[in-house]
Amino acid sequence: MKHIYYPLEAINCYLLNRYFELFIKYEKVSMEQVAGASDVTKASIYYYFKNKATLFTVSVSSMFQRITKQTEKLLQNSKGLKHRLYEVTLDHLKRPHIDFETLLQEATSSLTEDHIHEIREAEKAIHQALENVFKQAANNGEIVVASPQLLAYTFSTVTMIRNKKELINELGGPEKTAQALVDLFWVGISPN
Repeated sequence: MKHIYYPLEAINCYLLNRYFELFIKYEKVSMEQVAGASDVTKASIYYYFKNKATLFTVSVSSMFQRITKQTEKLLQNSKGLKHRLYEVTLDHLKRPHIDFETLLQEATSSLTEDHIHEIREAEKAIHQALENVFKQAANNGEIVVASPQLLAYTFSTVTMIRNKKELINELGGPEKTAQALVDLFWVGISPN
């Protein structure tokens, strides 16, 4: 039987854009299931990926790279920092999201230190993009901040509310929720 090999990017696109949810139950997913869901042969998967851990690492790292590029693009807007944070928050609220930390925890037993390092470095790039914009805003006097890195991680955590669909609906949808989150982040909870 002749095997058809697909380009790495095609396999990644299938996995990341349509079938990433397969990895939600990492331990229960076989490479055969990934190939079937991706509409490629199992041989194609193994041509590019040594094992499931490598496939998972490349897929997750690629996902973080896409998120970083999108975040950087939104942060390049010439409007003020508060508006740019709103755009990033709204974008995050509108995109489907999985609980990454739970997923990584489930996969950790089969990942090497190198796999975990690669994933964490890709994730770190998102925070670095945010940290850079907070540093720039502090240097321009737009914000007062002790730690741009802490702000970056805190802001990322704030946007994780996208998992709470009922709350987003209750607050009036993604636009109003994004505005409320940015206002809370920007002003805090102390009285004026």
